[in-house]
Amino acid sequence: MPATIKALGIKGMNNLPQTPGKLLDDNRFITPRIVLNADALDGGVVRKRKGFARLAYLANCHSLWAGSVMLCVADRYPATLCRVEGSQATPICEVPGPWAKLNYAEIDNLVYIGSHFWKGVYDLNKDAVRPWGLPLPPMPEISLVPEGDLPPGTYSLCYTTFEGNRLGGSGSLARVAWEAGTMGIELKNLPDNALCWITHANGGDLFLAQVSGNRITGPPTIKKLSTLGVCPPPGMVHFIHAFGRIWGACGKKVYYSDPFQYEWFRASNFLPFLEEIVMVAAVTDGLFVNSSKSTWFMEGTEPAKMRLRRVGDGAVPGTLTLAQVEGGGYEISRKLSQMPSPVWMGHNGFVVGTNNGHLVRLSESRVKLLPREKGAATAWVREGIPQIIVSLSGAPAIAESDQEMGEIRRNSGRLFKS
Repeated sequence: MPATIKALGIKGMNNLPQTPGKLLDDNRFITPRIVLNADALDGGVVRKRKGFARLAYLANCHSLWAGSVMLCVADRYPATLCRVEGSQATPICEVPGPWAKLNYAEIDNLVYIGSHFWKGVYDLNKDAVRPWGLPLPPMPEISLVPEGDLPPGTYSLCYTTFEGNRLGGSGSLARVAWEAGTMGIELKNLPDNALCWITHANGGDLFLAQVSGNRITGPPTIKKLSTLGVCPPPGMVHFIHAFGRIWGACGKKVYYSDPFQYEWFRASNFLPFLEEIVMVAAVTDGLFVNSSKSTWFMEGTEPAKMRLRRVGDGAVPGTLTLAQVEGGGYEISRKLSQMPSPVWMGHNGFVVGTNNGHLVRLSESRVKLLPREKGAATAWVREGIPQIIVSLSGAPAIAESDQEMGEIRRNSGRLFKS
């Protein structure tokens, strides 16, 4: 007959293969193989998890995010970005294109939103969404006119679009030259929402042109063009705000904006990698950059001065969150642990990216969590208990090797807590 064993508490689950040994530790705490729908708290106490209540009725919602406001996407044919307040979900704008998870970054009452297929900026003060970045204008179509005081020489011209105090990038350059006499330049296709910029005769820098009746008849102003080579952001599968820039993953590149200009990107401003990037995470002195197979640490805050090193295996896309993590040793110092650290799901469970560029694997020695194709994550404090929640979905990244855990996942969903 089975024997009865009395324990004083539970230390949490451990489903890794272990050599046979005594069931209880020296404090008479037991470590079960599976803990399901319960929290193992400090002191060995086990508490049943509470259920959840429906707040708002939405169809197939995804990309839930909360900063100053709560946003998500719901299927409303077409898909719609919604603002959630209490039990109300208010439509904000349509989200065109194929299904894709949205990313968010809130900066100065603006929420930058985007995926590989769509980008927008939600203005919290106006409760409206506008495009992220202004479109590039056409190349100027020009002709020379005799009315004007421009001296002979070679001139370059371009347009930039504007909207309020927002200035877009420069379009393609047009050039015109003459050898004798003063002339003027007529702009045949100047858009209503565009400015014209022109060099001095045989000059290099572009300055704001003085345009009257679609004609330039005199020298430019002293205002120099600041957006030469600027373009709207690319379609990024993941992006973050750090060090006064937005950094985003697009293919095998991490693009970055101009400093404190979050709509100004440049085709040449990127960090190259050998694998497709799925995640970017920031710490105090650098970036963790993840593919599905590798994790690198980019030490530094200025792109031209960053130093690259590979620090570990890859990450499950979508599983990044920020959380307070405590620990000892150089990995998570007492001082740095007071700052939120990036946490994600790796090949062998939960991984912390520390503020000094190391990786700490929180669950590798206790819990086997087989990675999936994608996931979602958040961190919260519930009834005084800090928790990290990750939901995994899609096909297993590797073949299922734990029949017991596989059966539990199939019967009870894909929710894991750390």
